[in-house]
Amino acid sequence: MTAPATLRMTADDFAGLAGCHPSPAALRVLRDGQVSRRLLMLMSVAEAARSSTPEFWEARGAAAWELCNRVRRADVRAFEDVLLHPHVGVWLGRCLRALNDACPAAMAGAHLDRLPGLAAAAALRAGLRPHLTLPAPGSLVWLPTLGVVRLSGGVAEACLRGDVLDLGGRSPAIGERGEQTAHDVTWRVPRRITVSGPGGAPPLSVVLEDTDPYRDAHGHPVSPAQTPGEVHAWQTSVTSAWNVITRLVPERAAACAWLWTALVPLRPHWTGRDVSSSAREAYGAIAASFAADPVRLAETVVHESAHIAFGALADLTDLADPGDRTLLRVGWRKDARPVGSALTGTHAHLAVLEFWRRRGQELSGAQARAARARLHHYGAQVVDALRKLQAHPALTPMGAHFVSVMADESARCGFSLRTLPSVRSNRPSPHRVASRETPNLTRRRGVSSSEQAVAGFPVGSAGCREKTVDETTPGAG
Repeated sequence: MTAPATLRMTADDFAGLAGCHPSPAALRVLRDGQVSRRLLMLMSVAEAARSSTPEFWEARGAAAWELCNRVRRADVRAFEDVLLHPHVGVWLGRCLRALNDACPAAMAGAHLDRLPGLAAAAALRAGLRPHLTLPAPGSLVWLPTLGVVRLSGGVAEACLRGDVLDLGGRSPAIGERGEQTAHDVTWRVPRRITVSGPGGAPPLSVVLEDTDPYRDAHGHPVSPAQTPGEVHAWQTSVTSAWNVITRLVPERAAACAWLWTALVPLRPHWTGRDVSSSAREAYGAIAASFAADPVRLAETVVHESAHIAFGALADLTDLADPGDRTLLRVGWRKDARPVGSALTGTHAHLAVLEFWRRRGQELSGAQARAARARLHHYGAQVVDALRKLQAHPALTPMGAHFVSVMADESARCGFSLRTLPSVRSNRPSPHRVASRETPNLTRRRGVSSSEQAVAGFPVGSAGCREKTVDETTPGAG
């Protein structure tokens, strides 16, 4: 496979991202950065598996890797679509940690056995008709973006012949719609929640991820496979929430629709309060417990989409020194947070200020007062965090610029930090934000030390292990 391309982001696009108004160009850079990052990780998995698990490589890995290369040559977009499946990032991270952190061999093998399924899914999406054996750890065949097949009686593998799984008695065609069950073999295809944009607003389409084996990366217990009634309830809730977003912050809707690609249902908190989360490795996924209130779900989408964007940017360049061990107190957490975590939490809370400002304007009476109280609660937290961040020595020059733009956006929403100068007349030149060769990637946050070592990057930065941003109504970082 060829090396990922260098990515560049202009100063205006960088500032728009910092101010919670990402441009289409900035969003494309974030997406392409995730493709490059995951491609590097996949190459690292193959290299490590070839050298450290030769039995797996000879039996299954080499054929799967060759199929990946064939698919990328035949249809690069189909390959990237599978690579960007949110929880493929979680799988890649677990593979690398299992291969390089002295995990039991069985644990590494269970993760590596998913490689043929990834290759098969990409090949099928590209219109190829592969023939290969698909291991089924836990009697589950994982075909990211296409679905999962639960085998019966402890069966450990299935044979893929073209687009048909040979299961010895039942041979479902991959891509058939709806759930199928025969001879205790269950084939579950992804179900999608779609919303037509009202009044010309952007449409929304997200996959309901309720069966993916790697969806358990969000810091809260996940819900089991959703019943048809529960899927219908989610469709209704998401539709109502999307209508709220496109009404209150229509300029944010396109970015939310771009960044949010999968919904992971969570179990409600034992107290009954809403929970939501986004995981650094699961780019595109928002995990949430069911919310009947469309305004609260809309707030969650705006908040978590900001986390997704920040995480993707932080995978490309350091906004704070990865070796810094400073801890900061922020208003939305009981525990002190590292500078990077304080940054992402501040950015996500900043994203909802305009939401609640406009919500207060469209209401009256007690409801308006409640919305304004929520706005001021978040605004005070953002100002307090920005005051602590603005002169922090751990910030890189780009991180300091990011904080300055956040301060400008906070002031625009009515929460000013008078000690910070405006950056609008003194923007830096365009930033190179990612390259296989540039120093920026040598300290990519969100990539563990073991991943860096395998990829050939210098080791020594603070690695993230399934970095998860979570909150309870919301409140992350």
